[in-house]
Amino acid sequence: MGDAEDELKKIIKTRTNKKANPVCIFVKVREAKDIVDLKMKETDGVLELRVHSTNEHFPKWYTHGYLIAIPNLRLNYKDIKKKEQILDVLTNPNRIKQPFTKQLISKLDKDFGGIISDGKKLFFKTEKFKKKKDPFKVRMKTM
Repeated sequence: MGDAEDELKKIIKTRTNKKANPVCIFVKVREAKDIVDLKMKETDGVLELRVHSTNEHFPKWYTHGYLIAIPNLRLNYKDIKKKEQILDVLTNPNRIKQPFTKQLISKLDKDFGGIISDGKKLFFKTEKFKKKKDPFKVRMKTM
């Protein structure tokens, strides 16, 4: 395991720790394999994790996932009893008031076919790892 993989695991573990502040949820877009480098970009309580992979089946640089602060979803960690409460907000982004987070969740829903649970309470993943093609745009190109 490389330094970048260790750093990625450490960041995810510290941000999803129940005692840390702010507590974040992790939405995985794509698996991370053979990581060489890691870039992080934080915008309005959302941390984007981009990884550089040497695996030939993956692109060179791609987004591994997002760490979204729970207050951005208008939730309080102490009030959350089940992961379904978070999933309800993620599947209905109109309830989110923070514009950047609302836009990101809507984009993930449209491009990757929705967000589903990934086992643990604060871990989620997109249904597909490849973007869906918009049938209207495809039809326009053929005209």
